Amino acid sequence: MYISRESFVEEVARHINDNTAALFMGAGVSASTGLPSWREILNPLAEKLGIIITPDADLYQIAQFYNNKYKRNEIVKEYEKRIGVVNEESEYLLAALDLGFREIWTTNYDRAIETCLGKRNIAPKIVNSDHNINALSSGGVHIFKLNGDIGDPANMVITKEDLEKYPLTHELMLTFLKRELVSKSFIFLGYSFSDSLILGNLASIKNCLGDSCTTHYTILEKDNKSNYFIDDLCNRYNIQALLVDSRDEFPLILKEIKSKCTERRVFISGSFDSLPSIEDDFADNLCVSLVEQLYKNNYVIASGMGRKIGNYLAGHAYAYLAQTNPFDMEQKLLLRPFYEKMGDNNKSNHRYNMISECNICLFMFGKSPSIGGKTLISKGVKEEFEIATKLNKAIIPLPTTKYAAKEIYDYVLINKINYPYLEPYLDSLNSLMDPKALSSVVVKICNDYLRWQNRA
Repeated sequence: MYISRESFVEEVARHINDNTAALFMGAGVSASTGLPSWREILNPLAEKLGIIITPDADLYQIAQFYNNKYKRNEIVKEYEKRIGVVNEESEYLLAALDLGFREIWTTNYDRAIETCLGKRNIAPKIVNSDHNINALSSGGVHIFKLNGDIGDPANMVITKEDLEKYPLTHELMLTFLKRELVSKSFIFLGYSFSDSLILGNLASIKNCLGDSCTTHYTILEKDNKSNYFIDDLCNRYNIQALLVDSRDEFPLILKEIKSKCTERRVFISGSFDSLPSIEDDFADNLCVSLVEQLYKNNYVIASGMGRKIGNYLAGHAYAYLAQTNPFDMEQKLLLRPFYEKMGDNNKSNHRYNMISECNICLFMFGKSPSIGGKTLISKGVKEEFEIATKLNKAIIPLPTTKYAAKEIYDYVLINKINYPYLEPYLDSLNSLMDPKALSSVVVKICNDYLRWQNRA
């Protein structure tokens, strides 16, 4: 049984957005960064034993043979020499990390994942044995290194004996792994399923839960696995495999998943310090209507908590979600407030990061505190428009809210050829003052843009 690319992307994105997914990276991901495979590392040791490593060879067994005749530390030294330093990144690894997983499982000894996260100023929490599984805590990115880490040779699982003793030496790791395999859908990348660690655990889970066990996903090259193998993954282990012609497609598929994860996220940009009573009431009622209609149409609201508008949006969104489904709060309302003493560069980076995680950007109001009785346009809202434009996000300005939003609308009107999804609604946007009617038009534009985007 095969899964289509469209269904694969849709299902994986849904699990990620529902926080019911975990990422598993195998040797193929490390290999994409230029690191040698396990087979390549063992080759000189196997030659010393007079063994030729075949494609289906048991690498744990070969390492065991070497360990029996020579010394384990020679195997470790070979690993340290070959994978001790990571100098390259890869599009494949970066695309996987862009999916934003907070739990990453791997059988790799190297530190390619940690290195890439470090370059993003993310300090991962490493769990590589039963002794540090108590490092689990809320927040951050946890990396579970099932076979150990190159920096801790004593706990690396290298030989057949290590593998056979695994249930005793890694009892807590296995227990936690099984729990996650039961409760979450794993996305297996660069993993060959040639060892018994994962499939053995999935088999025991299937024996207990039968057809009700969780569905997992993987991407494989067509030439590398037989149809019988793919059917076996599906029937016995509940793993849906997407087959592709070339590994060059792997990062492209991950980018499609990322796009699908964010396609219904609407970033709302806006601010004002004070407005006449009538305009202030309009702003409040508009936020009420936008929240209701966006949520009813399954959109996600993101905000940087711009002055006054941020409070209106967050308050009404919270009230709506508390009444409808409070468990959706974290997934449906993404608040990324600025802190008071944030410098200009940090503000720009903050805006970039927020907007890059969304698909559609809505602009309203945008008024800074007046100086000497002169009304000032919000530089922050204008900068957010510039960032959204550079990132090719959908732009929806609400000119009847005036200020920065009106200036953005005027720019869009002059350059409307670049905004085909807006053209049918430009007159309505510039005339509607009823919050419900205006919000209805916003949702229609969002829906039209998604249809246009999916056809592109």
